[in-house]
Amino acid sequence: MNFLLASMLLFFGVVVNALEVSQGVDDSESSMQLDAAPSAPLYADWLFEGGFGETSFNGLNPVYKVSQGDTLLVQIWGGVDFQGEVIVDPRGNIFIPRVGPINVQGVENKSLNEVVLKSIKRVFKSNVDAYVTLMGSQTVKVFVSGMVEKPGVYEGQSADSILRYIDAAGGIKRDLGGYRNVRVIRQGDEVSRIDLYRFLKRGEMPDVQLQNGDLILVGSRSGYIEVEGGAGFNGKFELRDDRELLTTIIDYVALNESATHVTLLEPSGTDINAYQYSLEDINDVVVKAGSTVKISSQLRPKSISVEVLGEHNSSTEMVLPWGSTLDDLINRIEFSTLSDRNSLQLYRKSVANRQKEMLMASLSALEQSVLTARSATKETAELRKAEAETVLQWVERAKKIQPKGQVVLLDGYDPAQIVLDQGDKVVVPIKRNLVMIHGEVLFPTAVSYQSKMNVKNYVDQAGGAMSKLSGLNVLIMKSNGTFVQASSDLGDRKLVRPGDEIFVLAKPKLKALQLTKDISQVIYQIAVSAAVALAL
Repeated sequence: MNFLLASMLLFFGVVVNALEVSQGVDDSESSMQLDAAPSAPLYADWLFEGGFGETSFNGLNPVYKVSQGDTLLVQIWGGVDFQGEVIVDPRGNIFIPRVGPINVQGVENKSLNEVVLKSIKRVFKSNVDAYVTLMGSQTVKVFVSGMVEKPGVYEGQSADSILRYIDAAGGIKRDLGGYRNVRVIRQGDEVSRIDLYRFLKRGEMPDVQLQNGDLILVGSRSGYIEVEGGAGFNGKFELRDDRELLTTIIDYVALNESATHVTLLEPSGTDINAYQYSLEDINDVVVKAGSTVKISSQLRPKSISVEVLGEHNSSTEMVLPWGSTLDDLINRIEFSTLSDRNSLQLYRKSVANRQKEMLMASLSALEQSVLTARSATKETAELRKAEAETVLQWVERAKKIQPKGQVVLLDGYDPAQIVLDQGDKVVVPIKRNLVMIHGEVLFPTAVSYQSKMNVKNYVDQAGGAMSKLSGLNVLIMKSNGTFVQASSDLGDRKLVRPGDEIFVLAKPKLKALQLTKDISQVIYQIAVSAAVALAL
C-alpha cells in the first residue's frame, strides 16, 4: 500500500470524525461483498488479452495464397517490356498487355513468379524474363458475431488470423462463449471449424484466408467440467461436445509429477456417482458435462531424509524409514566433544509456514487498526498521520521476515515421541561460553559468559540500552529455542546461561494505547518465531 495515500486516508477519516460527519457503507452491501466468492478460472480465458488485435498481416508470407483484390507488381523485360501494378480481378486473373489474362487465384506467394513467367513464355518462347511480387493483400471487412464481447464488422487483411478479429471484438464472453466452437461461414456455407484449445496446446490453426463479407461465428459453450487437485490448471474446462475422453482432459491440464489417481464425480439425475481410476487405467474413460475431475497423489513414502547440521561427525543428510523418531536419529548421530547434545534444535517447514501465516494475519490486523484509527481534533489527526506512516513502513519491513519454524524441545522431552517429517532439519549446537545481546542496545555483540553477571550487566557490556531499561521488554532465548521473560528479573544472575541470547525489545510509544499493544505483540511474535529484534 502506498504510505502517503494511506496517511491521507487516515487524515481525512480523522477530520471527518472531528467534524462529526458520519459516512459509512451499508452493512448488508458490505456483507454481500464479503460473501461473494470469485468464480473458478476458465481454461483459455487468458487467450484474448490484446495479443492479436494490434498487428496485421503484411502480405509477405511465402505461403500466402493470392486472392481477388490483391495488388501485384509485374516487371517484364527482353522480348517485351512491361512494368506496372495490377490487381487480381473477381475471376482471380491479372491482365498483362500482349500476353492476356493469367489466373493467379490461390497461388502461393512463393510460387507466384514461376506461375506468371510460365504463362508469359507460352506467348514469348524466348528472350523474356519476369519478376512478380505481391505488394499488398486485399483489405476485407469481416463480421464477428455470436458469443463475443463486441459483435460487429471489423476491417483487416484477408490473411489476418481469425484470432485477430475475435480479439478486436473484445474476445469471447467468459460465461457463454465456446473456445472450442468457432466457425468461419462464407455465403451461408461453413468454411472452417476451429478449436482454440488445440491452438493453445499444439499451436494448430486452420489455414483460412478470409474474404470480404465472411462471418466469424463464436458459438455457445456446449458444457464444461471442473478440474481440481494435482494439475497445473484447476478450474472449468470446456468440452468439445457434451463429453470428452479423460485422457484428452489430462493432456491439456498438465498433471503434477506426484499425481497417481483420478477421482471422477459424475452426475446421474439427482445423484452423483464417484469412480476412481489409476492413471494407467483411464484410456477408455469418458467424462460427461457437469462432472468433476479430482487429481490426487496416493504415493506412500517408505523413507524420509533429514538434514543434520551443526557440531557433529556424522553425514549432514540422513535417510531413515518412514515413521522414524528423533530418538532414532539421535542414535545415529556421532557427537563430538564440542556437541551440546542437550540443546538440540528441530526446524520444520510446516511450522515455518504456519508461523508466517500467523505473522501476516497479525500485520494485516495492525494495518487495519492504523487505517481506521480516529481522533477528536485536527492536532491529534496530524500526529496520527505521522505515526501511521512510520507504522506502515515498519509493517512492510516486518512482512519480509521469514520465521524459522523451530519446534521447541522443552527440558525433559521424550525424543521417542517426536516423529520426524520429510525435510526436517536438526541442529546440534556447539558448546558456547558466550552470551549474545541484540535489539535496542548501543552495540549488539557477544560477551563471554560470567556466572556473576546478571541481565543488566550483559546489556551494559553491549553499550547499554537505547533508553531506560525498565521501559523496555527483555527476553532471553535459551539454546533449545525457548524464551524467558526477563524484564522483571534484570538482577537475577541465575537467569542467564552459556549460549543464551538476550533480546532487548522496544515498547512503542504511540497515541493509541491499543495500537501500542498490537505492535508490541507483533514485535514479540517476530522475536520468538524468527529470532529477530525488529525495531519500530
